[in-house]
Amino acid sequence: MTNSHWTRARMAGLVGLAALSLAACGGGGGGGGFFPIAGPVAGNPGTPANPDTPPVALQPLAGGSQYAGTASFGDTVSITLDQPAAGQLTLRFVDSRFGLAGALSASYATQPDGSLLATKFAAVAGTGVPDALTAALPKLSLRFHVDGALLSGSLAQVPNLKAADGSLLQGEVAASNQGAADVARLAGVYSFIKRTTAYNAKGVAQGAAAAEFGQLNIKADGSVRACVGQAYADNCSAGQPGKLAAEADQKTYPGALALTIDGQRIGRVMVNAQSGAAMLLADEFTSAADGSFRTGTWVLQSAAVALPATALDGEWLCSQPELDAKTGAATGRTQRNFVSVGTGLLQTDTIDTDVKLSANAGIGGASTSAVSGMNGLVAGQWSDSQKAGRVLLPVGKQTAYYIGTGASTGAAAGSNISGVCRALPVQPVINTYAAAAFNVPMAIRIGDARPTQPAIGYDQVYYKQARYRNTAVAKEWMKEFADFCEAAGLSDVDNNTVSSNSVLNNPATFTCTGNVNALDITAMKSAVVGPRGVLYLTDGHHTLTSFWEAPNGGGADVKVPVVMKGNFMSQNNATFWRGMRANKTVWLKQPDGRAITPAELPQQLGLSNGLQDDPYRALLYFTRDVGYKQPADSTEFLEFYWSEWLQAAPQNLKLSAYTLTNASSYLQAITDASNLMIATPGDTIIGSSGKTALQMGKLASFSTKDFKALSVPVTDAKPGKLAYALYYRALLAAK
Repeated sequence: MTNSHWTRARMAGLVGLAALSLAACGGGGGGGGFFPIAGPVAGNPGTPANPDTPPVALQPLAGGSQYAGTASFGDTVSITLDQPAAGQLTLRFVDSRFGLAGALSASYATQPDGSLLATKFAAVAGTGVPDALTAALPKLSLRFHVDGALLSGSLAQVPNLKAADGSLLQGEVAASNQGAADVARLAGVYSFIKRTTAYNAKGVAQGAAAAEFGQLNIKADGSVRACVGQAYADNCSAGQPGKLAAEADQKTYPGALALTIDGQRIGRVMVNAQSGAAMLLADEFTSAADGSFRTGTWVLQSAAVALPATALDGEWLCSQPELDAKTGAATGRTQRNFVSVGTGLLQTDTIDTDVKLSANAGIGGASTSAVSGMNGLVAGQWSDSQKAGRVLLPVGKQTAYYIGTGASTGAAAGSNISGVCRALPVQPVINTYAAAAFNVPMAIRIGDARPTQPAIGYDQVYYKQARYRNTAVAKEWMKEFADFCEAAGLSDVDNNTVSSNSVLNNPATFTCTGNVNALDITAMKSAVVGPRGVLYLTDGHHTLTSFWEAPNGGGADVKVPVVMKGNFMSQNNATFWRGMRANKTVWLKQPDGRAITPAELPQQLGLSNGLQDDPYRALLYFTRDVGYKQPADSTEFLEFYWSEWLQAAPQNLKLSAYTLTNASSYLQAITDASNLMIATPGDTIIGSSGKTALQMGKLASFSTKDFKALSVPVTDAKPGKLAYALYYRALLAAK
């Protein structure tokens, strides 16, 4: 994937990239002002708030396992941790604009990146969960972290039941378990960011979202005044007065406040009162007589103290709605990116230009300069032609919320994004591979190596596992040790030294042939050392996974020599991944063709640690020497580039047309793929490789000999690779 493709196709995909100018002074994507001058009451269109309603006492949450807050698509939610049991949570849709209702439960667990992830949700009986929501639960997920009294995260793959058109919602969650007992405690000036979207009566989004920033003042009596796109002043331009008072239903919305502007209710506010400096979480909803509505959320943080210029320095992992690279439409999934901040610059993993940051400021887009005097906000713009803007609001010790925009060009034109970032803890430096030098072999423990691709072809590994276990045919099982010797840059294994006591995790139990002082580094796999000493494998995912799964001494502790292709221990996360992309030593594409970010790569090799199965990648392994031959100077991810090309027009090879558990059908797929390779002109550029078919190993003619060898039965003296793979797959299916 080229840098240009990333800059455009994923422009929406990093810390809130979007494609309309940020509303600096009350506009913003057609969204109007931050607060409407006159608007209908949430849930009761057109009815003004009643000034004679008796005051209600706040009943705030006071710590504990229940968190009340918002999902950024515009709903009020509640999350209770360790209910109904330890290690489980209950998610409740308390007030939804999209037909969501009832309570869901799921187990959650700590992930390698330090986040908590809840999946496999189930409807809680008797809570009114709609059938359509229950049907969608297998894909729903909540990834979150807890920062003091604040729970932040991303809720993904949520069905829009109101629209009932298959569309999906994604939202950043902000929820608190620590409220305030009275409005007077909230008195002061707050900086805010917000994002809202207009919907028609059927729940279908209308036009671009509006993203805005500004400041709001709350007085001890609950009166408020909002200044959009500017610092607070009693006489700010187009300032809008209003009132905060206790929500009438404190049982359903504990500690919540109703917000009215010019006598019209427009939203609900939850309070996070940890550490004295209050934070407010608002769920906005206004509707019209025709049933159309505008909904969204905003986050407000006390602006009493100015931020230092270094407030955001460090490594972050940021989450936001994933946008379709071509249309800019939300997919319902969460996109996560590594973000590095230091020396006044914000850098990201998938965009190659930096953002110069200004503390205590906001910014409105390509034609708007920074707005100063905005205590608590941090803002900047990318320096490229798209001028994508960013406004961040740090809250708590580990969390920052943000809104973002871009100019009127790029893949996601017309989109405004909100998101949340989590500070990554400073990891201890791993010195195991600190001595790594370019192009010099070094033994690595395969359990230390992180993948640089999201998937492998399982059938290739299955072939190896079946062969490694074949003791019925003489010497076939010894292939496990022969493969190890080859990967180590040696010639072969001395079969006379292999016995039932030989194991991969102890090379002293067998002997490789070849010269240990003249290793063939072209046959060896490769790796790089990343930030803080983390090891990344850049070639050999199938081979090392086969060793991990091997029956004779396999596993994470097997040590294999690889060629080191770089030592980047001192780089930050963003710089490292930019370099990996530029050098084409990372593959950021799922088996279904969807682009991903480095944060979505699995953490370990092996078949049970996150590497997905890519049937096209497996197909390319079996077409090797039939339709193409691996070049001596093979590029990284050669088979993935061929896979791209086979699936693209006019080839349009669809594996769904074949039955890959049937040998005859699988062989037909291999035949069809090989013939497409052979028939293409030699100067055809293959996928996104930038290389021609000839450079990628295209053969001049179909190799019938190698094709026939694939399906030789496993009972034969020399079984075929495909026969082995299907045999092993059948064994697994029978377990």
